[in-house]
Amino acid sequence: MTNREIIEKLRKRIADITERYKARSAEPDTAPWASDTAAPERYSAYPDVEPQVIKKDGFRIYKAAYSPGANVWLHPTSVEAILRLAGSDIERLPSANGPLFLDIETTGLSGAGTVAFLIGLGKWDGQTFRITQFFLESRDSEQAMLSEMWPQIADAQVLVSFNGKCFDIPVLQARLTMNGMFHSLPELENKLHLDLYSVARKLGRHPFYGMSLQECTQRFLGIKRAGDIPGRMIPALYFMYERERDISVLDQVFRHNRLDILDMVVFLKYASHLFTQGHECCSDPYALAGIGRFYMAQGELELARRFLQAAADAAPLPHADGIYAHSRLLATVLRKQGKWQQAASIWQALIRGGHARYEDYLWLARYYEICLHDVETAFRIVLDCIEECKRLGKSIPKPVSSRKNRLSRIISNLHS
Repeated sequence: MTNREIIEKLRKRIADITERYKARSAEPDTAPWASDTAAPERYSAYPDVEPQVIKKDGFRIYKAAYSPGANVWLHPTSVEAILRLAGSDIERLPSANGPLFLDIETTGLSGAGTVAFLIGLGKWDGQTFRITQFFLESRDSEQAMLSEMWPQIADAQVLVSFNGKCFDIPVLQARLTMNGMFHSLPELENKLHLDLYSVARKLGRHPFYGMSLQECTQRFLGIKRAGDIPGRMIPALYFMYERERDISVLDQVFRHNRLDILDMVVFLKYASHLFTQGHECCSDPYALAGIGRFYMAQGELELARRFLQAAADAAPLPHADGIYAHSRLLATVLRKQGKWQQAASIWQALIRGGHARYEDYLWLARYYEICLHDVETAFRIVLDCIEECKRLGKSIPKPVSSRKNRLSRIISNLHS
């Protein structure tokens, strides 16, 4: 088979996969939206912008500009909000320079041999969001392209990516090393970096959606791409370009990269809103509970309570498995706030519904013992836990046995 025949076969294969991908994207989605502010599905979430092309020796630079409001969430996010999402201290930054959004397209996932042939960078410039894409025409010009691109990263105080800590940054580190640009490595490593994948994980896994960037924007913002190239096809398209030198085969790749950056901008803006006002407008119990868990870890108990209470109020009926864990977390926050009676009502509901863990029995028993000074009721609760363990064929946890023995001694002493 000649090279031309191989290329034509590959081109047909890519076209077939792309058409199937488009067909799946066009299927109606019956999953619930995460919040009252999320719009219905929008297949044209951003305007089509014709990039300006600057040709260099062995690489090209594409520049595109977008106005705020092109999407309802396409607006700048404050550095303070970004630091809050990252769990970082504002004092780390001497000045409030805006974030730099980063997304790369590569030749594959083959370790040190992976080349970032397209590096997309996005940044707010006043009231305009500008995307600059550095495209590697010839692999021999990689060092020149990286040198041209590097000042934008060097000037940024905050990087924003999606899964960039595990992929984009290690690839760039490897390419800088391979090209002898060792002086740039510390600058890249010391950036404050918000990986939006970590934000997506904080928002919890929804039964209808995965954790990819596209699924996050669909879940929270109602944005569903149409006509986009599947990411797994991108390396093959670049190899096709290298054989044919037909830049048009990469048009969808350039668009895909721009859409990824725009999706990061709107997802960041929405997430910053969700982490502050979500308990008032969001109807996704998984996201609400995830934020509550985040604030609980930060020690901000009142915020944690508001979000976890909203998650409980928004819980679907019948409850999904994860919802009981959300209720348990709410009880923990209420207990830490000293609101034992409210926490006890949750433990009692879990026990009545048959969804309690042995810890729920022990905390309820502790409530009766410490708060109500009713040791006998506390003892009966522990016995109920033992009976439930036996019914389910489970071994009796050691803390339960210890609590039973201790309460038994207390009761004996009271009656002696």
